[in-house]
Amino acid sequence: MLQSIITLAAVLALAGLNWWLGRTGRLARDPGPASARLKADLIDFAETEGEAANDGKAYIAAGARAPETAAPGHAAADLAVAVARGDSWVTRRLGAGALLGVTRDDARLQLRTGDFTLPSIDLRFSDPARASYWEAQVRGTIARRTTSAPAAPPSLQAR
Repeated sequence: MLQSIITLAAVLALAGLNWWLGRTGRLARDPGPASARLKADLIDFAETEGEAANDGKAYIAAGARAPETAAPGHAAADLAVAVARGDSWVTRRLGAGALLGVTRDDARLQLRTGDFTLPSIDLRFSDPARASYWEAQVRGTIARRTTSAPAAPPSLQAR
């Protein structure tokens, strides 16, 4: 019985430590490594501007994709993010088809994606104006999805 209590206490202590490390931000990061990680992972993404979230847990960048690698009918511009997970960065390209929505609450932006491994991305900026700027970038990307969709084949068009 005592061994079971000690085991339970150890598991709870580890769970608490994991929660505390996640809550405190895994050490605020310099945007340089996040930007470098985007360049390494997304080789056809040319970052034109980027900004780290205030808490150091995420980095968002706007950039261009080489026109020859862009899908037909889609813009060559994209957004990309790097999100801190443990001791490394997880990167995602946020093209028109990857973003489902965005909500902004003051200086906090929350992106919803169609990626089941990273369904939401939380960006907390120090200035609401910066959150508003990036919200406009995200909304522009989402709008391209609806305007650049290929036309339905004649057999599926309304008669």
